[in-house]
Amino acid sequence: MHNHREGENARAAIYTRISKDMALEGLGVARQLKDCRALAEKYGWTVVEEFEDNDVSASGGKYRRGYERLKALMEAKAVDVVVVYAADRLHRNPRELEDWIDLAARTGINVHSVMSGTIDLSSPDGKTVARVVTAFAAAEVAKTKARIQRKHLELAEAGAWTGRACYGYTADGKIVEAEAAVIREMAARVLHGEGHNAIARDLTARGIPTAQGANWRAASIRNILKAPRIAGLRVHHGKIAAKGQWEAIVSEETLAMLRAKLAPGRTEGKKRGGARKHLLTGLLVCSKCGTGMVKSINGKSKKPSYRCPRNAGAAACGGTTIVAAETEAWLAEAAFQFQDARVVDEEDRTGEWLEKIGALDARLEELAADYGSGVISRNEWLAARAAVERQKAQYPVPIVRPRELTTGAMLRDAWPDMTTSARRAVLDDIFVKVVVIPRRQVTGLKSFDPGRLVPEWRV
Repeated sequence: MHNHREGENARAAIYTRISKDMALEGLGVARQLKDCRALAEKYGWTVVEEFEDNDVSASGGKYRRGYERLKALMEAKAVDVVVVYAADRLHRNPRELEDWIDLAARTGINVHSVMSGTIDLSSPDGKTVARVVTAFAAAEVAKTKARIQRKHLELAEAGAWTGRACYGYTADGKIVEAEAAVIREMAARVLHGEGHNAIARDLTARGIPTAQGANWRAASIRNILKAPRIAGLRVHHGKIAAKGQWEAIVSEETLAMLRAKLAPGRTEGKKRGGARKHLLTGLLVCSKCGTGMVKSINGKSKKPSYRCPRNAGAAACGGTTIVAAETEAWLAEAAFQFQDARVVDEEDRTGEWLEKIGALDARLEELAADYGSGVISRNEWLAARAAVERQKAQYPVPIVRPRELTTGAMLRDAWPDMTTSARRAVLDDIFVKVVVIPRRQVTGLKSFDPGRLVPEWRV
């Protein structure tokens, strides 16, 4: 049945939609709009509204603003005919088509397609044609989706780069060296136990930009350091699928340690009352009374120094003082040299930890598979998972510095830009304490004597 309102001067609404499949064919909104306007002009219709949805699939459940506004216009009988480039620009979903057929029956408004002519939804044949067209379109969408999924899986299994730029990498998977250096620094500081918020504040204060040029946040740091891509690993559907074809910024071992350190429920670092002001307070210990030394200004030389506190009624003797700047510099250099010597030994400790944690993680995956296939019940799975997690908790992340993160040379280069809290985290990881013995020369020039410092090293 032909709609009597489709004669000359009928009110027409044009609907265009561009989605990824059309974009590949080069049929953009501008091209669709031009052809739809030409069709309306051919029949002498007056275009009263033009609706557009950009890059929204008609096959999914996504909200299409233009489509919904078009339906409202039809309900209000404010239009006589709808013009589209092709029927599948309106709907490629059979369920949605049935709603449209009901709407067309209520309003008497037909759809005219540039590609396939009038679709008379008031006749049985018109409905059949629309249903067949939509069924074929839906099948094509399903096939396209399956092809895309297969392609993504192939790319993942081949270790192909994801094709997107991110912090540390360009869009084609090349390392951005300046950003990679920041990632290694963040990783080292997190593994040292420094708080994420403190690291974020420091990076922002130093004027180091994020990928978007915004201020750093703890969440940004966690997201970057947990991403398998920084260790050259390709992820597909949340799981590591293959070794990537791009260069890694940190090792796989370091990534495993970071992911364990950043797992939900782990502390984000040592809780302190605020930023540390003095590097060696409490780490230096008076040899006479065993009291931790504090920062002060030397009464005679007026130089900043560390001294045993002189508190009335306390055990502190107040009898030991050592100059601050030279002591801090000497201990820092000693730490750099010690770090180079111990990294080799720590690789064995890291390997042992990774082996234990890896075995427990494999057990968790087996339990999840058993639950998924119905071999065990939900309660059995929860109980077994809790038991494995308790075992994992017995193996905390080793406080070690993997070789590629903090060799002595790297620590030495990073030291000037590190906060006092970050520097102290490094020293606490290397020294148990440093005993300060009395001066051997009691008269004459008070030159710095490193022989007064007796470190107790962490093994």
